[in-house]
Amino acid sequence: MSEPVLGPLSRHGSEMLDNNTDQAPHERAIEVLEEAVAAGEPAAARLLARGYLDQGRLIEAQELLVPLVETGRDDLADVLADVLADLDLPQDAERAYLVAVASGDSKAMNNFALFLAEQGRFDEAVGMFERAVELGDTLAPANLARTHLHDRLDVASALAVAEQHLDQARPTTYCALAEVYAELGRLDEAERLLRTAIDLDAQQAHIDYAKFLHHHRNDAVAAEREYRLADEIGEPAAGYHLGAFLLEHGDADDAADVLERAASWGDIDARRLLDTEFELVTDP
Repeated sequence: MSEPVLGPLSRHGSEMLDNNTDQAPHERAIEVLEEAVAAGEPAAARLLARGYLDQGRLIEAQELLVPLVETGRDDLADVLADVLADLDLPQDAERAYLVAVASGDSKAMNNFALFLAEQGRFDEAVGMFERAVELGDTLAPANLARTHLHDRLDVASALAVAEQHLDQARPTTYCALAEVYAELGRLDEAERLLRTAIDLDAQQAHIDYAKFLHHHRNDAVAAEREYRLADEIGEPAAGYHLGAFLLEHGDADDAADVLERAASWGDIDARRLLDTEFELVTDP
């Protein structure tokens, strides 16, 4: 499905979203994109949803997207499905995912498979990951290997998938194979793969390396270094992972700052950690 053409307001709002890391300009970008939606620019809704999600405004994203998808904007079903999943509305989310995958969208298939795995529906998740892999999705091969490894506890299948799909064009496969090698005790090979993944700019390579250093090398100092690098360069969910690590190691004040900043930029897991654990840590 081709992307809607950017109108003048959508283009301006998109540029504003891309070129700022401060809340005030981000709010202005949202205002511009709300004007673009009101003006009927087709590309504006997806951009506005992104702006809302960057700030964790799930309800506003839901209210924007539901009527549009219901009236035929199937191109927005993938975003709506992710929003509904984050709102813990699994039945509604699944219906939206099915609309999205019907168009042959491999990214939607990958996200749907992740959703199915979170629901404990591992066989269905594997089948959906395999469809996404066949269509060339860049993240699905690693996620397929990890589902075999962590959810189905099938190390042999995980190893076969990770080795088959190892590809510099899909750098997260290096991280997935490293996890399998670490499970097999092949730690030096795993570490080399993770360093290669970092060189290839894999999506969460510093986070994955930090986990390896923490859990397999017992090197908390090096792990914190990698978590902080992940946060500095903006790896997805880095704030949550760094904050959780700092809490685990007793640095509550620093953790609070990291988690609050991450939550203000839409990190749902960071917000949940603050809401459920932080008071217990800081006010025993």
